[in-house]
Amino acid sequence: MRILTLPVEDSIADGYNNAAPQEKTKINSAVNMPLAKFLKNEKNSALFNIMDELSGEAKKNGLTIEKLGELMDWDEETIKNLFGETHNC
Repeated sequence: MRILTLPVEDSIADGYNNAAPQEKTKINSAVNMPLAKFLKNEKNSALFNIMDELSGEAKKNGLTIEKLGELMDWDEETIKNLFGETHNC
């Protein structure tokens, strides 16, 4: 585990610095979980943005799910499993 320095209000820093060790452990856990979730979502968001850009380019160039299925040698059932019953390109 590494140390991360974040700017906080004076009262927050004072409260943390004056807390008992077991309270600091609880505070660390309480801060770690939402921060990890936020950062994970940010990474996912960047990935989804890239995927949306690629999808848009593919559509602009005439690639449909059906054509992709043909290129990938997917049957209709595989396409339904991946994209749902009503896959609209």
